[in-house]
Amino acid sequence: MITLFFGFMFAPMMAFVFGSSYSNVPQALNQVYLTFFCTIPLSMVFVGFSSLFSQEVEQGFTLRAELFGYSRMSQVIHKFIALTGFVLLSSIIYSLIFLSHFNLSIPSQSIMIQMGIFQVLNAAIYFMIVFLLTTFLKKFSRVYGISMISYFVIMIVSGIMGNMNVGKLGLYLFILLGILSVIMKVVVGNNNGNKHQY
Repeated sequence: MITLFFGFMFAPMMAFVFGSSYSNVPQALNQVYLTFFCTIPLSMVFVGFSSLFSQEVEQGFTLRAELFGYSRMSQVIHKFIALTGFVLLSSIIYSLIFLSHFNLSIPSQSIMIQMGIFQVLNAAIYFMIVFLLTTFLKKFSRVYGISMISYFVIMIVSGIMGNMNVGKLGLYLFILLGILSVIMKVVVGNNNGNKHQY
């Protein structure tokens, strides 16, 4: 329920609250639309996924899944695919609701593809952060506490709660994705050599 609320309802609700103040200013509405568009992967991963995954690890579900033939890498890939699907679905629903409600034009196909890639990139980075955090801490209370703090910190630092430069943010995300990919590869490799961790 937490994932569904923050992933599918939080962005439209907040966008309507802020957008109603700029109903006659298309440029401001576009900024509101993009701002809360970017909160979808952040909310779904840091609030929803961190809660579910940390409980799975703490309760030994991931280890039992491995005993049934699902390798750690396989679990990671399938979780990310499912999470990405939810992020994209939520993004589409949010866009249709917001754009139609405020009578804004639908972005061109090329812009929509770029926005989709941007969402997947965001989801990948946040996914890796939560995965690494859960791998090291292993306890739901610790992981969820840090995730919620990080959630609000990222909202503020990235400009989602203020003015956001999407171009610069995209560049930073690409750099961060590369760094996290290397770290995650090392962690997953080490875990494969130790069946009692993760």
